[in-house]
Amino acid sequence: MNSKNYDTVVIGGGIIGLMSAYYLNKQGQSVLIIDKGPEELACSHANCGLVSPSHALPLNSPELILKSIKWMFQDDSPFYIKPQMTSHFWSWMLGFGMNTRSEKVKRSMEGRSNLLLNSRYLYDELFSDEDINCNWSKQGIMFAFEQEDSFEGYRSKDKILTELDSSLKAVPLVNEELRKKEPAINENVYGGWWYEIDASLKPDELVLGVRNKIQKNGVDFAFDTEVIGFETSVVGVSKVLTTKGSFKGNNYVLATGAWSPEIGRQLDIKIPILPGKGYSITMKQPDISPKMPCIMEEKKVVATPWNGTYRLGGTMEFTGYNSEINSKRFAALKKAAEIYMKDPYTDEVIEHWFGWRPMTNNGMPIIDFSQKHPNLLMACGHNMLGLSMATSTGKLVSEMLCNQSPHIDPSYYTFRTNLN
Repeated sequence: MNSKNYDTVVIGGGIIGLMSAYYLNKQGQSVLIIDKGPEELACSHANCGLVSPSHALPLNSPELILKSIKWMFQDDSPFYIKPQMTSHFWSWMLGFGMNTRSEKVKRSMEGRSNLLLNSRYLYDELFSDEDINCNWSKQGIMFAFEQEDSFEGYRSKDKILTELDSSLKAVPLVNEELRKKEPAINENVYGGWWYEIDASLKPDELVLGVRNKIQKNGVDFAFDTEVIGFETSVVGVSKVLTTKGSFKGNNYVLATGAWSPEIGRQLDIKIPILPGKGYSITMKQPDISPKMPCIMEEKKVVATPWNGTYRLGGTMEFTGYNSEINSKRFAALKKAAEIYMKDPYTDEVIEHWFGWRPMTNNGMPIIDFSQKHPNLLMACGHNMLGLSMATSTGKLVSEMLCNQSPHIDPSYYTFRTNLN
């Protein structure tokens, strides 16, 4: 057992746990991060690196429900659901349907936007304050549409985002205007919506940079350490039990992403998160590489360029914690790129990867204290936007634990909100 009593023990060494520790460390707190590993299985490792306030709209819509029924019979579809015979699965699905109501979507959009916009500005602050080299780019993100009707259909979504915040207004570009802005896009692609406010970075380099920074500043780590239980009392969690001994803190942060329901069961907490599997291929950069991330909107595939490397990523599978690799998913990523990009990919592959995203049924994360364990703060369920929301989440976690005025309204992210 580590005899040290920390101010805060953070469970989870992904980007949410790291940014929580970063801001807590800045407040002068002693912090331990318990990281199960391996790093390659974390969503922070090989996602597409988007920092995207443009993604304020949640997935919840009757249109997606209808499409998902059709896609259930296409194993290479962008969105695939395999029905599972558990109450947790069906409760989540029912909640997803209930959250398609307009007032629910509006509130989710507001909550997501608060985190996304504030995180975007906090990333600027982070890279101004800290020497972290992670291919940070402020070129924006291009939403590309092969078909004119799809491009025009997106106009209403851009209008909703602009009404939410004027900084979210996109620039519409068609035909040669589009290729002048992004020369890597194919001639057959009709148009694109360019979100100048968006940015991107290389996620594994960010993780390494933040980890090195906070270790240097005194944050302790327990690597390759799995949580196997807790000791609790009437005042909350008193000790976390792991494969490498037990650890004590005054407060605990649960930042375990898609695995949060598994940890929650050990504390008798039913956390409404399902794992949504995504895939990516990382390769050497093609000769005609995009200048910015391009979202192939009709196919739900992203192409992100970095210095010398290039990543195709996307798809969403609700198949539980299924670690089988579906090769048709990788083929679908490449097939989409062939439609949208002049030089879609190379054969010099660095990594084929999949990871589980922590999906809530209303698109908002849970950032809230447990009612059963008052010194346990949950920071999980960031859907596909953990990287985009990480800095603002980490700062909010530090504010809540240090009894400071929050920089954003935390009521959007309560545990109760995610149960409705």
